Order: sequence, then structure tokens, then C-alpha cells
Amino acid sequence: MPFRIKPTTPISWLSRSLATAIGGALILNSTSAYTAPALEEVLVTAQKRSQSTQDIPVAVTGLGGDTLEKLGFDNATDIGAQVPNMQVSGAYGEVQPIFSIRGVSMSDYSSNQASPIGVYVDESYLGPTYSHGSSFFDIERLEVLRGPQGTLYGKNTTGGAINIITRTPGFEEKGRQYLKVGGGNFGATSVEGAVESELISNVLSARISGSMKKNDGWMEIEGKESNGAEADFRGARLALNWRINERWGAVLKLTSSTNDGSSTPPKSEARTDLRGTGLEGDSNGFIDYVGYFRPDHLDFHQVESDASGKLVTHVDLTVLSVNYSADNYTLTSVTSHLGADYYQAQDTDGGPKGLLEILWSSESKSYSQDLRFTSNFDGMFNFIGGLYYGYEELSMNNTYLIFKDLPDPRVVVAKPDTISDAPFLIDVGQVVQRLATEKESVAAYSQMRFDLTATFGIDIGLRYTRDSNALTYLNLSRYTDDGEPVGSWVPGNSTGIDNAWFRAPLSPTALSDLLANPSALSAFTNGGFTHGAFTQNSAPELEVVENEWTGKIGLDYRFNDDWMVYASVSRGYRAGSYNGGVYYVERPVETAYAAPEYIDATEVGVKADLLDNSLRLNMAVFSYDYTDQQFINVVGISNFLENAGASSIQGAEAELWARLTERLTIQATAGYLDTEYSELNLANTQTIGEPSDRVDLSGNELISAPKLNLSFSIDYDVLITEYGYLSVNANASFQDDQWFSAYNDQYGYGEIRQDAYWLYNGRLAWYANDGSYQISVWGKNLLNEEYHVYALNLQASFGYDEYIAAEPRSFGLEVSVSF
Repeated sequence: MPFRIKPTTPISWLSRSLATAIGGALILNSTSAYTAPALEEVLVTAQKRSQSTQDIPVAVTGLGGDTLEKLGFDNATDIGAQVPNMQVSGAYGEVQPIFSIRGVSMSDYSSNQASPIGVYVDESYLGPTYSHGSSFFDIERLEVLRGPQGTLYGKNTTGGAINIITRTPGFEEKGRQYLKVGGGNFGATSVEGAVESELISNVLSARISGSMKKNDGWMEIEGKESNGAEADFRGARLALNWRINERWGAVLKLTSSTNDGSSTPPKSEARTDLRGTGLEGDSNGFIDYVGYFRPDHLDFHQVESDASGKLVTHVDLTVLSVNYSADNYTLTSVTSHLGADYYQAQDTDGGPKGLLEILWSSESKSYSQDLRFTSNFDGMFNFIGGLYYGYEELSMNNTYLIFKDLPDPRVVVAKPDTISDAPFLIDVGQVVQRLATEKESVAAYSQMRFDLTATFGIDIGLRYTRDSNALTYLNLSRYTDDGEPVGSWVPGNSTGIDNAWFRAPLSPTALSDLLANPSALSAFTNGGFTHGAFTQNSAPELEVVENEWTGKIGLDYRFNDDWMVYASVSRGYRAGSYNGGVYYVERPVETAYAAPEYIDATEVGVKADLLDNSLRLNMAVFSYDYTDQQFINVVGISNFLENAGASSIQGAEAELWARLTERLTIQATAGYLDTEYSELNLANTQTIGEPSDRVDLSGNELISAPKLNLSFSIDYDVLITEYGYLSVNANASFQDDQWFSAYNDQYGYGEIRQDAYWLYNGRLAWYANDGSYQISVWGKNLLNEEYHVYALNLQASFGYDEYIAAEPRSFGLEVSVSF
């Protein structure tokens, strides 16, 4: 696919700047006699072998454990600030981060969906999003690969991959042993530490690490003793390193973690307009469907809530890596088992009345096996080849409590279209959704490397994947508010109407539809509800098998030892998925299942180490053809997992590191995105009484794809003594305007967005010269920027928009002792 850039777009300017920077880099590198301290080399295993980030022709950011600590990273949501064109939001708490890379994001909140950003811990793939933040302690290295990874990874990695590498015990030298304690505002306390030892000299070593973090929550619930967004995390890891003999080695890592915190209650902004009706009463002119409006006296991080509750996750991860090292090749086996469960009680209406409350519950068990051959030949040719198998069982049991309070009669005056729903909202009760899936993935992959000359190389990668995805159980039933069974939609709804109730008598058009569909008459025997007799039986099992080829072709050329250019074309694939939302009639596989999504990517980049390795500059421009993007679309109290026909993403990014003096290091990143849905037709949520009303949204921007993002970081040793040194880190990041919905500003979605914002963080630390201890004070979001990380339009059936606020300013003190 050709790389398409309009001459007048900002990306064109960035690409010209890339060429200018390359020329300038050549001049600086060839003429300057300046000598400065060298930057540290960053080794990564992004391509399944240990390599410097500057030697591999891919866009990857590597962050070592010391760098993560200096930047104050203590959870996965901090990652995005240092990676261009990346965002991480903690809408569901820091244990469930939502990643977006280069405009490829996950908009579906259903727990059965896999992220398009593959997350791996010690090479083990983590499917459930609620497991992604569970292992973020005692980290050796973090790697972020940008762009589709369709060869060596391949599992749902249309957007990129995140590798979390935890520390492994050594032999000749012990790894870092430490105890770190801290405290901060919102009652925050934390303890993290690790010890290791050889159990059998030069044969078996062990490392034990753990982390505990707790705070009182930062979202104040008016009138309640406890806040929302509490954290109570506990995690532990045992790592064993067995040197079997000179050829064989094995590493076993057992990680268990639990978070027993509380949900982040969303804020409600009423959108049912009473102005001009004469019925405003004491409202501010707007109400939701039970008459609530958010009072003006509430601060940004305050809510009124009657049902915000627990957020609990538990994750057990076992990873066994076995290596055989021959003279010119390595055999590797990575075996993993993951068990994870999740529960959240969310007051989704963001108010003190019973409009919409959801109890989320999910459980997952998975197993994976990766067998790999990695060559280390002396000649021009090397390759990696392997076989992968993965299996996952996942179940969901969600309860939606709807209209526990009666609807406000003023709504039908303000919105006459809602009159057909009014009789049913008095007695909806609960909708209980039970779903179970089984996924099996089998793949064969190979990446071949041809070093045709000392300066020119070619990579050719190819992966064949067979994914089997079965919906083994599905039941959606209606219960009273007291939990008594009433009836079932799936299975049981024989009307053919994909809605909880039947609107026909109030519309001449709908009445004619009723006469044409006599089976819909059964709805009247259920008081207008479309369900049938109660049952816990399942809808018929559905199964889809997908067979896909993905891969990559890349070229790279080194002008000298200090810098290279590369170009690649690649294809990424994300397996299809079943709709994890609520619907009310049995669906065939064509509408119950979202097809796989694909990205065809073209990328050109440069990597340079200049001025005697004191200056590092990495840049790339890229273009994506994105087809069948999966995302959730909420229409009334129904959910539709849909595919966008096509979209395009073009962008540029740059990373700069400079060690200006022994005492001063700076880092900067910049990213630019130009995104557009080229084919997208969705339901008009303003006319939900007419299901056939579709709107054309082509030309809109993609979700969570800000045009510009920037970051800056400065490390300066302000005081150096014979005992230690005082160092300050100041960093800032910028995210441009972005949309949270594919509708952008159309059809009532104009407020489902986030304006541009800056975040400022800092850390002042004293380090002992012998590395024995350090003391630091830190602050995040120092200017207390108020912004949202998620928003959802629920106007059609509930009359409000939902927003989830980001964390406010936090600060604290930390003491770390190494031994």
C-alpha cells in the first residue's frame, strides 16, 4: 500500500522535518568534536532475542526499572506519558488500564473483549483487560511496541504490544534487593520489596517480591463516609531460576495479586431539556429520566451516589520458561496459566436515585504454550520460528438494575418520542446477563533476517493463525427488583423484536408492523415486554473459525554505526468477538459476532545515536488502512458490537534523549495523528423508536485519537557531595482534543469529548553514593488539572451523559533501602 500524505497536512511538515533532522544529524555526527557523557544502552527482547533498541528496525520504547522509578511510575496508567502517540486511561481503576496506541484503542467496556494492544508479562499473553495491571511491581524492564505485531506476537495486536518483564534472580551477582515504603495524600500507604538468594550454589536461585498499596479514594461521595476510587492492592511473586547444566536452564514465576478497592463513580450530566416547557421546577433546566440533575455546588471530584460499591479483582499467573542454548541456536518453551476474576458494583447513573446500576462480574481461565527456535548463525541468514497454542474459558454474569425509581413525567413533555416507553419504565426490574465463551488459538510463525551486506538488511515475517471462538452459553432474563424471576428474552423471545418491550400500540406505523408480525402479539401477554417464559437454558451455541495470514516485510540500512533508516509494510489482525452487551432476541452469528479487524501498515523511520552517544533521536512516519474496526455502540438499553467499514490513520512521532552533562539529561517525545472513518454507518440514537434509522459518520475522527501529544522530562543533579547527590525530575505531558465516541459532535454527542490538557509531575530525591538508600518526595498532576478519561452518551433511554473523572493532584514521600 502506498504511503499517502497530503502535501498541505501537518504530517507532511513533520515528514519534511524528519528529512531535515536526518541531514542535521549527519552533519553533527561527522563534524562535531564535542564530547559529552554517553546515554545508557537499552536492551529489549521485543523481537524475542536480546537487542539494543537502536539496533532493531521497529518503533519500540524501552524503559528500565531505574528509569521507571525515577519517573515515579507505580502502575500501568503512568506509561503513556513517556511514549509518543500512546494513551493509558484508568476509567476502571489502575488494575484495569485501557491502552490506545496510534489511534488504535478499545472502546468496549465488556469484560469478554480482548484489547487490540497485546499485553504480555514475561512473554505470557494476558487476555482479560482486568488482569493487565496486576503484575506492575518489581519490574526489570518495560517495552512498548507501536504498530501491528502480526508475526512474533500476532494475538490481537493490531495496535501494538506491551511487554512487562519482571526481575529474575541471578547467580554470580544478586539482583537488586530493596524495601520501599511510602505515604501520601488521600491516606495513601505503600510497601514494596524484594529479596533473592542462591538456594544451591550456581544451580538454583530464588527471588521473592511483593507490593501493597492502599488509599482512601479520591472521588468524594456526598453524604457517605467512604470515597469512591479506593485502592487496596496486594501482590506477591516467587521467581526461581534453575541452571540445570551448561545448556539447559529454566525460570518459574508465580504471581498472585488482589485488589479489593471500590468503583470510581461516574458523574452524571442531565441532558433532557425542560427549557420552554414551563416545567423546570427547581432544576437547572435539564433532568435525567428520573428527574435528577447534578447540583452546581458539587466539585469536579464530587458526586451524589446511592449504589457505588466494590471493585475487586484477583489474578494468579504462572509462567515457566525453559531454554536450551546450543552453540548457534536456542530452543525456548514458554508455558503459562492465568486465572482471573473481576467484580464491580457501579452506580452508572452517577446520582442518588435508582436509574441505572450495574453489577459486573467475570471469571477467566487460560493456558498458553509457545515453542520457539532462535538461530545465532555466523552467516548472513538468521531466523526465528515457532508454534503457539492458546486456550481461554471466560464467563460473565452481569446484572443491570433499571429504573428502581419511577420515571419523571416531565420527560414525556420534553421528549414526546419517549411516551411509548413510559408505561414499561415503571416495572422494568433487573436484566441479568449470563455469557460464556471458549477461545482456542493455534499459530505457526517465522521471522527471517537477511544481512545482505554489513549495512543493508531485510526482515521477512509470516504468521498463520487459526482462531476458534465459541459462544457456549447465553441467557438474558428479567427479574423483579427483589430478584424474583419474571421471564427470559434469550432464549424465549419469539417476537423477533430486539427490544425489552413492544411499542406498537402508540404508533400507527408500529401497529401496521404488528399486524405484519403476528408473533409479536405474544408481547401483550407479558404486559408489553417481549420476553417469554423464564428459563436458565442457553441460546443455541455459536462457533466461528477464522484462518488468517499476517506478517511483515522490512528493510533497513545503516549509514554508519551511529544511525540507520528503516521501512516496513505489515499486516495485523485482531480476532472477532461476540457481543458482550445486552440484547433481547436470539441473533444469528452474523449479528451476534463482530468480524475480525485488520490493519495494513506502512512505516518509515530513523534511529540515530549522535555526539558520541550523548544524543539519541528516533523518528517515524506511518500510514494505516484500518478495516472492520471493532467497537461497542450503545443504543438505548441495547448494545451492539459493530465493525466500522473502513478507517485510515496517518501519523508521525519522534523521541529524543540527550545527556547534556554528567548532571543534566533531557527527554522529549512528540506524536501527531490524522484519523478518519471512511466507511461508518450507525444507528441514530435520537430516534430509537425507528431501528432502521441509520446515519453516515464517514469523515469523523477515531475514538481516543488526539491529533497532537507531547512529553518532556528533565533530570538534573542539583547537589553532589561525597555522601550522595540530590536529583530532581520534572516532566510534563500534553494530550490534544479527543472524542470518546465515533459520532463526534453529531446527533447529541457534542459533549462526549475531552478538551486538550497538560499534566505536570515532579520528583525530588536524595540518592546515597553507595546505592544503599534514597529518599524522595513526589507529586503527580501538580496543577490539579481537571479532565475526564471516559464519557458515554446515555441520553436515548436514560436522559444523561456519563463521565469518569481522572485522578486529581497527588503527592507523597517515599523511602527506599537497598541491601
